[in-house]
Amino acid sequence: MANKILSVTKKMNEPFVKFLLIKGWNYRLQQKKKSGFKLKSLTKAQKREVKEYWKQYGKNVNPDWAAYFSYCNDYFDPRYIPESLYYGEIAKRLHVNGMGGLHHKNVQEQIFDAKQPETIVRKIDNFISDKNHQPISINKAIQLCKEKQEVIIKPSTGTYGGSGIVFWSPIDGEDKLKEILKSLDQLIVQEVVESHQFMQSITTSTINTLRVVTLIVDGQPVLLSTLLRMGKEGSRIDGVSEGGIIAVVNKDGYLEETAIQLDQTIRKSHDSGFVFKGQAIPSYKELINDAFRQHSRIPYFKMVSWDYAIDKEGDPVLIEANIPTGQIDFHQINIGPIFGKYTDRVLDYVYKGKEL
Repeated sequence: MANKILSVTKKMNEPFVKFLLIKGWNYRLQQKKKSGFKLKSLTKAQKREVKEYWKQYGKNVNPDWAAYFSYCNDYFDPRYIPESLYYGEIAKRLHVNGMGGLHHKNVQEQIFDAKQPETIVRKIDNFISDKNHQPISINKAIQLCKEKQEVIIKPSTGTYGGSGIVFWSPIDGEDKLKEILKSLDQLIVQEVVESHQFMQSITTSTINTLRVVTLIVDGQPVLLSTLLRMGKEGSRIDGVSEGGIIAVVNKDGYLEETAIQLDQTIRKSHDSGFVFKGQAIPSYKELINDAFRQHSRIPYFKMVSWDYAIDKEGDPVLIEANIPTGQIDFHQINIGPIFGKYTDRVLDYVYKGKEL
């Protein structure tokens, strides 16, 4: 449902998009309630606090948003960002119009100097090229893929939550690969990152990744949130929409005791038996410093959600920069308001025109 709301609205005019996004996300919250999702029981004073906080920005916010995000973590805060306002207004203000093409996976390695997976084949507007942007035939593309033990094929734009990702190896056959390559106008084929032994100790079927959210404040990137995304046992994808588990990484690079999934399940361990509490993320300091360095290359995007893997050498590998938006729900149900101590500054920037 969430992906449909985002994809459909891309094709419409801006005022109607804003209206539809706000209404659509509010409707989605009500549907969650009807389908059995639980909300924290707020006192009258807490509901009033939510209303009063958002009134200063001219917004009439339903306290159910705070009740939904705080149900499992038991942390009430009026500053939880409603998804309706985030996708309808806030995220749009946090990036520069006209720069949206930077979200295209086929241009990211030209923008960022982080370590990234090797690109094997590109397809941009049905134009097939190799990793150096030299035009090649589809037969040559197939040959390049066959030289690898396995490749990952991703739509290079317009996807959410890992949708459309396919793994291919020579055992799957050339016909299958040709079918995939012909089926999309925009795609990227890359090597499959060999994960660090720590990530493999969670589950070997998934390239478990870290979602790092950074924000530009006073001209410098700051860290908002880091979450470890783990695929369920046997899954190739670590996305929450695929049943993945999300664990909180604290500021020192260690996992907190519990992880809260989007279905409101509270976990202390993975299906594999991997216990979260106190586990140290390899190369965490290097990863955060790299995210800061990459964000400094695109400061016109105030907020970026980065996806990193840790490879077998222990190096952070940038998988994707989610521009201009990234999901905020799994952050807020785990850590509290996404903007944390910067919430007032972000909302003053968005709604009052102040400096961020």
